Amino acid sequence: MKKLVLSVLMILLVVSSFSVVTITITGWPGNPAEEAAINEIVQKFNASRQDIQVRWDPIAGDYKQTLMTRLSGGQGPDLFYVDIYVFEELARANVLQPLDLYISRDKFDMDDFYPNLVEAFTFDDRIYGIAKDFSTLALFYNKEIFDKYKVAYPTNDDTWFDLLHKVTLLKERGYETPMSLAADFNRLIPVIHTFGGRLVKDDLSTALTEKEAVAALKFYVDLTSKYKVALLPTTLGAGWLGDAYAKELTAIVMEGPWALGYIREQFPNVESKTGIVEIPGLVEKSSMIYTVAWSMNRQSPHKNEAWEVLKFLVTEGQEIFVQKAGVLGSRQSIAAKDKDPMKQVFYDSVTFGYPWRVPTPTGIFAKADDYLNSLLNDLFAGRITIEKAVDTIEKNYDSWVKQ
Repeated sequence: MKKLVLSVLMILLVVSSFSVVTITITGWPGNPAEEAAINEIVQKFNASRQDIQVRWDPIAGDYKQTLMTRLSGGQGPDLFYVDIYVFEELARANVLQPLDLYISRDKFDMDDFYPNLVEAFTFDDRIYGIAKDFSTLALFYNKEIFDKYKVAYPTNDDTWFDLLHKVTLLKERGYETPMSLAADFNRLIPVIHTFGGRLVKDDLSTALTEKEAVAALKFYVDLTSKYKVALLPTTLGAGWLGDAYAKELTAIVMEGPWALGYIREQFPNVESKTGIVEIPGLVEKSSMIYTVAWSMNRQSPHKNEAWEVLKFLVTEGQEIFVQKAGVLGSRQSIAAKDKDPMKQVFYDSVTFGYPWRVPTPTGIFAKADDYLNSLLNDLFAGRITIEKAVDTIEKNYDSWVKQ
């Protein structure tokens, strides 16, 4: 009898062990705070379920290439990070599982997410990812410098020409480096939108040679070449815009909430001097939206279980991530609990921001981005004219976005 009971227990244990589904999730390794947060999320989920267990397996190095290699070889994770910058490329590659049926089946509340973040990961009217968090751009300014030179602070109502007037006053009154700008196309994008421009036409050909976009490009470059109120961070001896600002080498930069975290960690004395307002407007308001989604592998053998994990990651998991890693919550209910007053402008900017995603016939924009950044660097250095840059874009853009 005892042997029979023991045998039954052994069988039950074996059956039980085979009923546990392991869901592998991956992304790029984060900073220590982010890694601690994701590990806490995994531990909390695993403690709450006996039928599903989660394994965090981050990819170091070239994330996209490694991920695509694993997916094409049938060895991909069940859930993974998808950066908005490459989302369309992955959606067109047919490696992402549409989530609409799961959302509809479970009546999952997508209305709690900021609409721009839902739209960001929608392709051909289907949702292929749910934003785990996001960042926007805003204007950081050093109040102490503005006070010293008796210049009015930037405000949310400023146009680009209002800001130009204020930084020109700083320059005229003796402050040599009022602004620092990056020669990066993604930082030019909100300027293009505020000037009433667009990135592509309806047929996905470039709109960067239209008059509004050209006017924005000229204004952006003129801040350095004509008005001489802005310099690259490298010219100031800094590695990036947030570094130039934190070291008080400039009075104004256009940066994201990660710069706020950097200031608080590395230069805490600068935080009390810092004001943050929306990017100046003109025809309209604009900002950039940088965001990453949790997406599901179309080939996952455990889609229902993966969906259960995904739901947790963007609800309870997201709340942990916002609290512990300092990111912005993509769910409005979670964002409402974030009482950090200096982050509010970044939340507000999502309503008029544009995702960092340029639609192309192939979904690929990386080559075009490289060439556009090169042109910006040449313009900032005075090696080419605006006319030459626009002509280069007109003649070559189509080849830049081909497969």
